[in-house]
Amino acid sequence: MPIAKRVEPATISFLLTGIDPLSRDDAALAMCAAITADGHGEHCRRLFDALFKLEPRPDPEKLREAILQTHLFAGYPRTLNALAAFKDACKKAGNPLTGEIKLREHPLEGDDMALFRKRGRELFDQVYQDKADQIDRYARGNSPDLGDWAIVEGYGRVLGRSVLEPRVRSLCIVGALIPLDVTPQLKGHVQGALNTGSSADQLWKLLDVCSRLFTEGTETRGAKKVFEDVLGKQIISEEEFLEDREWRGLG
Repeated sequence: MPIAKRVEPATISFLLTGIDPLSRDDAALAMCAAITADGHGEHCRRLFDALFKLEPRPDPEKLREAILQTHLFAGYPRTLNALAAFKDACKKAGNPLTGEIKLREHPLEGDDMALFRKRGRELFDQVYQDKADQIDRYARGNSPDLGDWAIVEGYGRVLGRSVLEPRVRSLCIVGALIPLDVTPQLKGHVQGALNTGSSADQLWKLLDVCSRLFTEGTETRGAKKVFEDVLGKQIISEEEFLEDREWRGLG
C-alpha cells in the first residue's frame, strides 16, 4: 500500500539542504528509487517535477537509471509507472527526452551472458563480501533459478552497468527497500552500502531524507530498527530531535 506523502518543490529543496556528509545528488537518486518502490504514480511525478526545479539540476540520465534499476526490488509495474511519470516530468521541464535526456532504442549491451555472469559475481562479492557465498547458497537453496538470475540478471546485466558506480547503486537499493517492509534484504543492503564505500553517517542521512517522503508507519519504523542493528544506535542532538518531532507533527 503506498505510504508516500504529497510532496512540494519547497519540501524537496528543504530535505536536500544541510545533509552533509551525504551529497545532494546521491540523496536525490535514492529518493527516486524510494518513491518508485512505493508505487504511486502521482507522488513520483511530483518528486521528479521538484527535482527538475533544483539548481543545479541533478543528472537526468542518472535519475532515470536509479528508477530503472528499482524493478529488481519493487517489480516491473511500479517501475514502468515511475518511468512514465519521469518522462512526463522531463517534458514539463522542457526537455522531452532528447539531447541531454535520451531514450535509447536499444539496450546498452546485448546478451553476453558470460560477461553478465562474471561481472555480476564480482559485484555480488563486493557488496556482500564474506557473506557472499552464504547468501548465494540461501538463494539457490530456495530456487536455483532465482539464485542464478540474481547474479546474471540482477548484478550482471543491470547493477553492473557503468551508468552508476556501485557505491551509488547501493544507496539507491537501500532507498528502494525503506518503504517495502523487507527487513532481511534491507539489512543486507545497508551492510552492502558500507561495503561499497558509504559511511554510517551518510546512511543515517539517507534514512532521514528518504523516510521523510513517507507517512510514518511499520515500514519506516522497521527500517530505522534495521539501520540500528547494522550501524548501532544513532545519537542525535536536541536540535535534531526537536526538528524531527516538528516534521512529524509532534512538536
